[in-house]
Amino acid sequence: MDRAAAARAQGRDVRAMETGNERGAGPSGRVRRIIVDCTFITPHPAQTGIPRVVEHYVRHGAEVAKRLGVDLVAAQCVDGIYHLRGAVPAEAPASRRDRPSFAFKVVLELVRYLSRILRHGAELVGALLPARPIRRAMGAIAGWSAGLVSALRRKDSDRRREPGTRFFLGAGDILFCPGYWHDMDMEVYERARAQGAEIVFLVHDILPVTMPTHYQYPWRQDFARRLSRSFGTVSHYYGISRQTLSEVRAFGAWQGHEVRGSVAYNGFDPPAPGGGAVLPAVADVLTQKPWLMVGTLEPKKGHGDAIAAFEHLWRRGYQRPLVLAGRHGWMSEPIVDAIRASPWLGTRLFWFEGLQDASISALYAGAHALLFGSLAEGFGLPLLEAVAHGTPVLVRDAPVAREILGPVDCYFADMAQLVARIEALEAPDQHAALCQRLAGLTWFGWRDVVEAVILDLLRRPEDRKQDGALLAAVTRLPVWPGAARPVSRTIEPPGSAAERRRTFAVVQTHANDPASIKAQS
Repeated sequence: MDRAAAARAQGRDVRAMETGNERGAGPSGRVRRIIVDCTFITPHPAQTGIPRVVEHYVRHGAEVAKRLGVDLVAAQCVDGIYHLRGAVPAEAPASRRDRPSFAFKVVLELVRYLSRILRHGAELVGALLPARPIRRAMGAIAGWSAGLVSALRRKDSDRRREPGTRFFLGAGDILFCPGYWHDMDMEVYERARAQGAEIVFLVHDILPVTMPTHYQYPWRQDFARRLSRSFGTVSHYYGISRQTLSEVRAFGAWQGHEVRGSVAYNGFDPPAPGGGAVLPAVADVLTQKPWLMVGTLEPKKGHGDAIAAFEHLWRRGYQRPLVLAGRHGWMSEPIVDAIRASPWLGTRLFWFEGLQDASISALYAGAHALLFGSLAEGFGLPLLEAVAHGTPVLVRDAPVAREILGPVDCYFADMAQLVARIEALEAPDQHAALCQRLAGLTWFGWRDVVEAVILDLLRRPEDRKQDGALLAAVTRLPVWPGAARPVSRTIEPPGSAAERRRTFAVVQTHANDPASIKAQS
């Protein structure tokens, strides 16, 4: 069933929703306008992560709202005031203003390095001179230095944003915040609420609350304070997974708040066959049919465990490489140090940073399997992307992974199981069987998810769908476009090292600087 047929099969009655809209929604009666908060997001046709989610809500939401006779606008907050945001360009912006300059990137890396020195120095002074005033002062310095990089990124984003027409929120407005609400001053939302608007959040995760050691101080405390403060302002929370919504509710209950919310999974649309140049370094490593990890380098992603497991296997003669595709993230220094210190770097271990979509797609399609080692996630997009390319996945057993994949036998719980499953997937029959099981995976399309959320927003707050009811009637569609065809993938063993005399060390590429590939012979 294609997506158009699935939408028709669900029998959505837009006219009925319009009638429902007349009876009012929100604290002030009839909804006149949905404002999608796009603060800190620069319009770009090829977003990733949270910005990509926001753009789906803007693009598909505008289509749904237009049919319903409701205005939907994208807006950004500048100096506490909302302004209309410009349209997303059809192609990547040609202006240097629309992307960080080379000088800014250099300054950012310098600040990143100096902030680490300052933070560790302050912690050392606080430990050596344990007087309470000194400890407090050093703690404040350490916290300030930890937030330097984030603050610098935010200032650069503000500099590159050109505010559009200024406007004010009022009765009948719904301020829908699917992006970086956790980096906003909560007074902005409280002021909008006082002016008559309704505030609704889309929550990607609250891991800074549930796993604070994996996030920097003081940002993790700022996140927790903002989330706590939101309970008195936000009327409805959409969680991108059952696990996320459950954690929001538990955190709210702990503070004496009853949280109303529903599950609005991120959608997924199988990628269309596309063009674009694949980085030569990527093409080279794909001749070895590597294992693949996709995602920002940060503690919760499990890169450290993966590297340790593969180094153990390589010492025992295992040949297949591991490719890491992702940029620096939160507290990534230990992971980066482990990569650079590995004796297998450039022969069995490869790191690509800043790859374009064509190279990422090639990695998914050409990998032996995807390793998804995250300890916890709000969602798990790489799982769907891998299956969409016909590539099997090996996944740490976590609640969100099971929400997406179900009871497929592809999970590991500890290092011993990880090593055993890596070895087991070298058997052609096991590899083919896992491909076959995953070929039947289905998921929600982005258009359907956004439509369900927009229709729900137009209901009165007390009438909105709760828990998993929001998407209960939405048809899931095949993730892998080739699912209707018999699954047949031949396992190709990695070639000998002698056949590939050129090896690549840490491959750090940037969108506009392909010459930054570092190769060694």
